[in-house]
Amino acid sequence: MIMRTRYGTHSVYWRLLVIYGATCVLIILVLGGGIKYAIKPRVILQSAIVANVQAYMDSLIREIGIPPSVSLADNLSKRLDLDIQIWGPDIVWFSIPDLPDIEAFKQKSGQFIPGFNFGRIGRRLFYFESRGEFVYAFSVSNEPIQWIHYEMGVIALLLILTVLGGSFLLLKLLLKPVRVLISGITEVGRGNFDYRIRAGHRDEFAEIGSAFNNMTGHVQEMLVRKERLLVDVSHELRTPLTRIRLALEMPSSDWENTRECIAEDVRELDGMIQELLESSRIDAFYGQLKKERVACNALVESVVNGFEEENRRLRVISRESFGLYWVVDVARMKVLLKNLIENALKYSPVDAGPVEVSVAKNGKWVDLLVCDHGPGVPESEKERIFEAFYRIDGSRSRETGGFGIGLSLCRKIAIAHEGTIHVEDAPGGGACFAVRLPAG
Repeated sequence: MIMRTRYGTHSVYWRLLVIYGATCVLIILVLGGGIKYAIKPRVILQSAIVANVQAYMDSLIREIGIPPSVSLADNLSKRLDLDIQIWGPDIVWFSIPDLPDIEAFKQKSGQFIPGFNFGRIGRRLFYFESRGEFVYAFSVSNEPIQWIHYEMGVIALLLILTVLGGSFLLLKLLLKPVRVLISGITEVGRGNFDYRIRAGHRDEFAEIGSAFNNMTGHVQEMLVRKERLLVDVSHELRTPLTRIRLALEMPSSDWENTRECIAEDVRELDGMIQELLESSRIDAFYGQLKKERVACNALVESVVNGFEEENRRLRVISRESFGLYWVVDVARMKVLLKNLIENALKYSPVDAGPVEVSVAKNGKWVDLLVCDHGPGVPESEKERIFEAFYRIDGSRSRETGGFGIGLSLCRKIAIAHEGTIHVEDAPGGGACFAVRLPAG
């Protein structure tokens, strides 16, 4: 079944077919023209052709005789299927009537080879020669040769049509994956994210199909995580709101304690809202970074000092950090570093060693490391934890908090600054998040 498209003759099928057909025609024209040029007498073998024709005609004239014998000429004409004409004193003889006269021969002679009494009149090829007082003319019909040319043209046309037909079928087969891709895109557009394309053979279309399947899978996972996030957010928002409502509705003698509880719930709500807003805005600020040159050590110290209650659990390793600068959006970099530190503190036991934050020069780059003493990250999850809404434990607990957005924000911020971020195993156990940014 031929695929109908809204492009009509602008379809890829027709474009490729026209190119292929034009190529076939050009090849035939070039080959035909080359052969025709190669066999032209005036180009090559001219002397050999003239000598052989003259020798053959000499033998015919000698067989007819000088003066000519009409009976011999008539027998020769019938035997060779050759038309013969003779002019001379007291003789004008034609083997058949309605043959050209001698003036027509003279006018057309030398048509193919200059100076050679050979040419064509209408559909007849001729040669004439004078011997003494007599003129002998030999001619033959050109119709069989023209018929051969016609047959060759028909054969060439049939060959072209056969090649084009085979090419069209081959193109349909080769471009079948395009129709499969269109079907897949249509299905996904309808919301069927379970639809997968059969990759087929190992070619470019197979790579496109595989990439399409991967993309569909990621989008499906993203939607699932977003739905799970909405459920989690709805639940978590309901909890502090319920506590606030109860605190406001129920009378309490210890108003200061009640107010502190309400303030804590408000801060929790504010933190969740800020995290969600940052997730929605992060994709829009790539071209709007407010960069400035800032000392790496000063930026790290300012973020670490903001963790007043957890300050004893943090340690800044400042070797090689003095004199290093970044050209960054300070506010965004603080978000990145704060998220990494909060993540490290959540998963590090209180009685374990402190979370280490360090900055070091690495050629044209500056490496920022945040290492904890937690359970670490499984090898299979080291890339996926940077995906939006993804969590290793598959759920959100009050002990660890978060919604799987923080590390995704970190990666987006690093990429926006033309840098990278990845996680590796810490030397003493735990996870070590490494951010590499261009030095300023």
